[in-house]
Amino acid sequence: MQSYNNIDKKIHQLCQIIAKVNRSLVPKKEDDSHTNLYFESIEKRIYGRWFEQNNSDFIFALDLIDFNFLLLDDSKEIVKQFQIEGKNFIEIEKEIEAYFQSLDFSIEGLMKELHFEIPSYSFADSIWAKPEINVLNTWMDYRTLANEICILLLGIAQVQGEVRIWPHHFDTGIYFKAKRKLGIGFGLAMEDDMANNSYFYISAYPENYNIQYENLPDHDHWKWEISNNWKGGILTLNELDEKPYEEKKKLLIDFINTTYHWIIKR
Repeated sequence: MQSYNNIDKKIHQLCQIIAKVNRSLVPKKEDDSHTNLYFESIEKRIYGRWFEQNNSDFIFALDLIDFNFLLLDDSKEIVKQFQIEGKNFIEIEKEIEAYFQSLDFSIEGLMKELHFEIPSYSFADSIWAKPEINVLNTWMDYRTLANEICILLLGIAQVQGEVRIWPHHFDTGIYFKAKRKLGIGFGLAMEDDMANNSYFYISAYPENYNIQYENLPDHDHWKWEISNNWKGGILTLNELDEKPYEEKKKLLIDFINTTYHWIIKR
C-alpha cells in the first residue's frame, strides 16, 4: 500500500492549486466548501467548483491521465491546459496565474499561502514526473469506491449530501445530520499516525450528549478507535488490498451498515 500512500500525498500537493483557484474565483461560503474538490471517475479528473468570470462559467481541474491542469468552459471544452511534467510547483502556479491575468480573471492571491496547512512533503519543490499508470489506477479505484460508499450511506440514512474531497485533510467524504442532534462523518482518509495507513472511517458527532462506546459490534476486518481526540470505526486499506473490487465494496457495505445502525441507536 505504500505506493498508494505516496501517490495520495503527491495528488494532495497538486490539488492545493485547485483549492487556490477555488479560493480566488469561487463565491465564498462560511463553511469553506467553496474550496472543495471532487474526483470524477469517468473522466478521471479532480474538479474544483464552477466560477463565473467575464460573463462566462469555468471550472478548473486536474486530469490524472494526461497529467495536466485544465481550464474548461461551461461546455466542458478545454480552454487551456497547463503541463505539470518537467516543472516544479512554483513554476506551475506562476504559469496559471499569468494566463488567468491575461484573461482579466480576478486571480489576485493565487500565489499566496492557503488559510490552512498541509504537511511539508519532501518532494514539494522537486521537478514533477508523470506517475506510473498502475499506481494512478489504484488510487482512482479507491477514490471511486469511496464515492460509491458515500452515496450508499446517504441512501441508508435517507438524507441529502454532497460527496467532496476536502483540500486540507484530503478525505473523500460526507458529513450529514443522521437525526436532530447527531452528525455523522464518513470517508476515506489519508495515512496518519492513528491508523498507520489510509483508511475508511465513520464517526459520530453528538450535540449536548455523550455516546457510551460500550458493547461495540466486532469484526475481523475493521475496528473501533476510541480516544479523547477521536471516536469511531476504521477499516484500513490493508484489509482491502488484493481483494477484487466487488469484494472490497461488500466489506465496506457491511462496515457502514453495522456501524451506522449502532451509532444511531445510541
